[in-house]
Amino acid sequence: GGTGVVTTAQILATAAMLDGWEIRGLDQTGLSQKAGPVVSDVVLVRSGTGHTNLIGASEADAILAFDQLVAASPGILAAAGTNTRIVGSIHQTPTGAMVADPGVAYPTQHELTGRFDAGDGGGSDLWMDANDLALRLVGDAAPANVLVLGAALQAGVVPVAAAAVEQAIRLNGVAVDSNISALEWGRRWVVDAAAVEVEAATRSPSLDTEVVVVDLPAELEKRIVDLPEIDDLQSAVRVRAADLVAYQNAGYAVRFLDRVETVARAEQAVDSTSARLTAAVAHGLHRFMAYKDEYEVARLLLAPEAHRAARAAGGSGRDIVWHLHPPFLRALGMKRKLRFRRWARPLVRALVTGRRLRGTALDPFGRAHVRRLERALIEEYEQVIEAILEGLSAETLDEAIGIAALADQVRGFEDLKVRRAAEYRAAVDEALAAYRDRTGATAGPAP
Repeated sequence: GGTGVVTTAQILATAAMLDGWEIRGLDQTGLSQKAGPVVSDVVLVRSGTGHTNLIGASEADAILAFDQLVAASPGILAAAGTNTRIVGSIHQTPTGAMVADPGVAYPTQHELTGRFDAGDGGGSDLWMDANDLALRLVGDAAPANVLVLGAALQAGVVPVAAAAVEQAIRLNGVAVDSNISALEWGRRWVVDAAAVEVEAATRSPSLDTEVVVVDLPAELEKRIVDLPEIDDLQSAVRVRAADLVAYQNAGYAVRFLDRVETVARAEQAVDSTSARLTAAVAHGLHRFMAYKDEYEVARLLLAPEAHRAARAAGGSGRDIVWHLHPPFLRALGMKRKLRFRRWARPLVRALVTGRRLRGTALDPFGRAHVRRLERALIEEYEQVIEAILEGLSAETLDEAIGIAALADQVRGFEDLKVRRAAEYRAAVDEALAAYRDRTGATAGPAP
């Protein structure tokens, strides 16, 4: 997997040594999952038995797949034989390539599971979302690997006493209580997975990862509850509308809801069981309206959830340092990021307050090319919505959803965003031309 693999391997190796095994191991680190996979071989043998520290082809008795995508790679699966037991997590961690290019898709769960089935038969594999379970049951996703290890112990996949693993965790001295708790939950999951999943479902994730959503004005909340109660549409729209209130103001959220309501009425007229187009438009329009300019970055830096996440990562006694590359300084030729410490907080707060200038003649950042582009994309997407609705029918619903979803192509910052916006515009023009040919719609994005 990635983060924490070596630490978990060392805990296992120490526990095995305490339990009477001789240990050999090999750590192959790739600077975490996003920069490359991390793989640890752990070899357990009885005293006097010859062995190496590298597990060869078809020689693995067990594979602990802390990251399913890494574990499903050919190099790892080569170690699996027909009797290899696999215990792992299905939580998805995007690779560096996926972060850099959103067009690179994560393999489906069916595809990944199929790779393991082809290697070991798959009959005795155990899979869980260890990150989600750890987050809900322990309050932190960091011990997810230990939760997987606990499941492997209870299932008899790893021949080490649980008491020895607990002792190794205590000797390691890091997050002892949460790691022992995760170990115990992993063991319980093997005994009664359904009960553990139910228990996890009743617990909210840690506040360190929750996003704070502002309360909506009553008049906006009433408009949302009048939307169709299909596929959690109301919740999705509520979160986005509340975000736009915090992003700019209530009037900005009204503009968003006006469009969403119009689409919802039109979609219900052609298919009373569907909210897919409305959801796609809400997602796409919010993406364009909540563009990350200087004011928004400042707001996010000061958000309570950002502060809690930083404290959770670094501890309450550490100072928070922001590494930023202001666009106007970049335009002047500055190549590196600047470090902003506590002294910069008043400036950041001033930026947050200054968001009321966004898009006005007094906006000091609004004349930049990328900011003008971002404002234009909002209006263009509204025109795309009009064109979609003009030709909407039960037969064209899926095509309309596909056009609305093209908004996801516009990602990144500065030059990258400009390039992807050009690609998006070309894709929309092509898709709408075909749509108009079939439906007779005439509206569309401005040239």
